[in-house]
Amino acid sequence: MWPTTNGVRKLCGDEAKLIRGIIGMMVDQLVAESRQESDQQFYGIEWFDSCEVAQRLWLLDQVTDALLTDADPPSPAAMLEATIDAIFAELFDLIVMEIDDPALTPTSWRRSAVAAFECQNGRPPKVGLDSVDQEIWGLVVTQIADSILGVRLYQQAESFRDGDFKATQMFLQRKGLPDNFLQQIPPLQSVDQTQAVIDRIQSFLF
Repeated sequence: MWPTTNGVRKLCGDEAKLIRGIIGMMVDQLVAESRQESDQQFYGIEWFDSCEVAQRLWLLDQVTDALLTDADPPSPAAMLEATIDAIFAELFDLIVMEIDDPALTPTSWRRSAVAAFECQNGRPPKVGLDSVDQEIWGLVVTQIADSILGVRLYQQAESFRDGDFKATQMFLQRKGLPDNFLQQIPPLQSVDQTQAVIDRIQSFLF
């Protein structure tokens, strides 16, 4: 479960279906990268992008478990918030691909985003499935992400990362975050551990 803006819960319905689809795409990309069959995909989120491929898979495993199962919420960590942000950056990239190449990519990701938005809000967003306005779709993706993540505390905390230690501690205490919120990093993984992570994620998705 994850502490969303609507309380601690696991995602369900079309909201969960969207997340499963995105994570599946990311895992495929990361597996291809690990086999040197593809270059790294960057999301502009340093907490995620700067990790080794096996660490990014580990992070996806952690948030997949948190978002899609009844497991207890994980301890708050900047790396986990950032990973969920990366998931929605991937969604926006997929929507842009649909818009840029309509002959090859139909409106499936836009359709899934609309369904997830309606699942969260009880109404569809004010955008047509055939809209090619990237700015509007970016807003839809942000609204879906906001419903799950709320305020990105990792982004706020980032400004304290290299600053005064006492100011950082005061910020973390004020937000009810653990002292190691900014220090937690994904563990290094062996080949066997990475394969176990991939298998576990796929068991959640399928």
